[in-house]
Amino acid sequence: MNSEPTLNDLATAFGRVRGLLLTEETAQQAVNLLAEAARDLIPGATGAGVSLIEHGRRTSSGATDRSVLRADELQYELSEGPCLNAWATSTPTRTDDTTAPGQRWPRWAAAAAEMSVLSCQSVPLIQGQTTIGAMKVHSTEAHAFDETTERALTRFAVSAAALLGHVQTTETPRRIQTELATALQMRDRIGMAKGILMAQRGIDDREALRVLVARAQDGRRTVADVALELTGGAGSARA
Repeated sequence: MNSEPTLNDLATAFGRVRGLLLTEETAQQAVNLLAEAARDLIPGATGAGVSLIEHGRRTSSGATDRSVLRADELQYELSEGPCLNAWATSTPTRTDDTTAPGQRWPRWAAAAAEMSVLSCQSVPLIQGQTTIGAMKVHSTEAHAFDETTERALTRFAVSAAALLGHVQTTETPRRIQTELATALQMRDRIGMAKGILMAQRGIDDREALRVLVARAQDGRRTVADVALELTGGAGSARA
C-alpha cells in the first residue's frame, strides 16, 4: 500500500508551485508546474499531467514527460480514457492495469500499454460548480495506485483547481487588454496611412480608405499591412 502524504507534504508542494506562479502567471506554465508537483508528491508515480478542459476539448495541458503527454492526447483522439472520464463525471477514476483483459477503454488502454503506461489515477479539477479539467499520475508498474493515492491526489487537486481558476481569470482580461491595445495601434496606423494618402493625392477620408482597401486586395494583403508599409512600419511605398 502507498503511504499517504501528510498535510505538511501537501502544503510544501503546493507552496512551492504557488511561489513560482506568482511571477509566471499563465495557464500553460501553471499546468506544467503542477504536473511536476503531483509526480513528486504521489508515491509510485513515474509521471503526471494536468489538463484544462472546456466542452470536452483540452485548452491547456502540462506533462512531466512525453509518454504522459501522448497518453493524454490519445484520449481526445479516441474520445475515451480515465482523464476524460474524471472530467466528465467529476469523480476520481483509476486504471489498475492497462494490459489486463476487459478494459473499460480498450483502445486507449492498449495504446497506453505500448508506451509502458500500465496504471493511471485521474481526479477532477473542480472550481465552484464547474469541473475545469483533470489531474493524473501514471506509473510504469501495474496496480501502483490505490485509495490512499486517490485521497492524496484529490486533496492536491482542490488547491490546484483554485489556483488554476485564478490564473485563468487573471489571464483572460490580460489577453483581452493586449488584443485591444494591438487593435488600437493598428487603428491609429491606418489613420496615419489615410492621412498620408489624403495629403499626397488631395482626396478625402473615404476615398483614402478605398485606396487602402484596393491596394490590399490587389496585393492579397491586409489593410493593416498596407498601412504599415505606407507609414514606414515595414518599409516605404510610393502613394
